Amino acid sequence: MNRIEKTLLIAVCVSLASQVKFDFITEGFVIAMSVTVMAIFIYCYEDFSAVYVIFCSGFCSPLLRFLLELSKDSAFSDTLLLVLPDVSFFLTFALWYTVIYRYVIKKPRDIRNFPYVIFVCDFLSNLMELAVRGVIQGNNLIDAQDVTWILFIALCRTILTQTILLALETYSSLLLRQEHDREYRRLLVQASIFESELYVMEKNAAEIEDIMKTAFGLHQEMKEMPVPADVKRKGLYIAKTAHEVKGDYLNIISVLKGVFISDVDRGNMRMSDLMKVEKANVQSLLKDRGIDVDMTLRMKTDFHVKNYFKMMSVIRNLLMNAAEAGAGKIQAVLDVEGENFVLTVKDNGKGISPDSLGTIFLEGFSTKFNEKTGDMQRGMGLSLVKEYVEIFFKGNISVSSVPGQGTEFVIRFPGEAFGEDLV
Repeated sequence: MNRIEKTLLIAVCVSLASQVKFDFITEGFVIAMSVTVMAIFIYCYEDFSAVYVIFCSGFCSPLLRFLLELSKDSAFSDTLLLVLPDVSFFLTFALWYTVIYRYVIKKPRDIRNFPYVIFVCDFLSNLMELAVRGVIQGNNLIDAQDVTWILFIALCRTILTQTILLALETYSSLLLRQEHDREYRRLLVQASIFESELYVMEKNAAEIEDIMKTAFGLHQEMKEMPVPADVKRKGLYIAKTAHEVKGDYLNIISVLKGVFISDVDRGNMRMSDLMKVEKANVQSLLKDRGIDVDMTLRMKTDFHVKNYFKMMSVIRNLLMNAAEAGAGKIQAVLDVEGENFVLTVKDNGKGISPDSLGTIFLEGFSTKFNEKTGDMQRGMGLSLVKEYVEIFFKGNISVSSVPGQGTEFVIRFPGEAFGEDLV
């Protein structure tokens, strides 16, 4: 919304609010809601000066009243005299608002000092309007009782204004917190994916190290053999190149861990929260692909997870595998059996053939084939799940499946691995 649109919005809202009113003390002197609406705009539109908002209100609100009075066949001069004191109210409000903030408070408006300023300005501006109206009518309209009523009205309008502003701030804080939570969940998922990829890269770096040692050992052996010099140099070149590639891998891993993952990592998370985050993430991914799956979570227990990026990968892979297997319903249950926490993920998808059950956890195994491109996925999901479960969480994973009916994965985590007392 640009400045002109905001100005029009202020003018319309304040003018309409000025019609919610009642006569008070003398003819022409009204108590309207326009002051409350104007105060709310002053506070909310920080990019506008308060004086600008007051002047917009001081022009549009009296103008609307003037036009409405003229429509009742009132005389032009009488209508003008009726409306002019309204203008004095807004001019006085702008003057006192500026003086109080500039010379008394000497700091920007906030939710704590704003109501006091509005109260004083409202009270003094009403006194000025009443005084001007008295001069026009040729009598003194102000006495002690009227001052008391004006104080009371200023107090009521200030309380109403403050209540609305507090409600707006609370609502804005809630929206901001929700947006922050959504962004943090997104970063958690991304960090989990990064962490899984880095784990694979670390394994590759270890394999590259073996290649380097093997190539260098072969080079050393060839020194004593009648092998052409260029072949010996190639063996040494392989060893050196492998060492450089490994160094690049480790540098990338170090940077990503230090810059991205460590910034998101907050120590530990509850398993129930991880499952909720991944459920929302997987459902979002499936929605983008046009896949509709009924996914439910049941948490009969809970515990804290330190390596939660890895646990998120475990949950995500199991949920995604179930969805991609054509499941219409997926249920994930967290429970306790003896000394173990148990995570069960069950679906009603197409199932896994008996021949494949013994190989699904092997690295490189995949049943996901793209018929259009001929590409097959690299098959790191379940092998990575098994490694994480067994190496980092000291647990075990099993699978059972009936072709055409569905699949069930069961993971058992020893409670002692998480430092939790089982209930």
